[in-house]
Amino acid sequence: MSNSTNAIQNGNDNGHHSHEQGLRVHHLANLGGLIALAGLDLEPPGFLLSVAEEARKLRAEERAQVAKIGRTKLDERATGKRAWKSWQRARDLHAITLSTTQLRDIIEALGGQAPESPAHLMLALSQALTEATDETT
Repeated sequence: MSNSTNAIQNGNDNGHHSHEQGLRVHHLANLGGLIALAGLDLEPPGFLLSVAEEARKLRAEERAQVAKIGRTKLDERATGKRAWKSWQRARDLHAITLSTTQLRDIIEALGGQAPESPAHLMLALSQALTEATDETT
């Protein structure tokens, strides 16, 4: 499948990722590096999910202590700044899933015209948001 076909299927027909998609990919790559650094990259997926479940059971004080130990290890490897920055940026990203109908409703609510092709909805939404923002400034 060509890059342009992939891009269209992902709702981005210009063949490039958005800035937010790039930040998300960067964050996920950093997470993969952290998993490898922790020596968890060879563990089976079920083990990783179990570890995550156990982590959710920790009290706030326990989480803070574990985070402090991890932060010390990152600082020792001089990778802490990059991982921290990526984590901070990722906190500003919010993944949502909308149906085609919901996207069309939002575009029209913003005063735009929703395209027939679902592949062009994200571009139309972006344009409608830009126009709505321009009108308020």
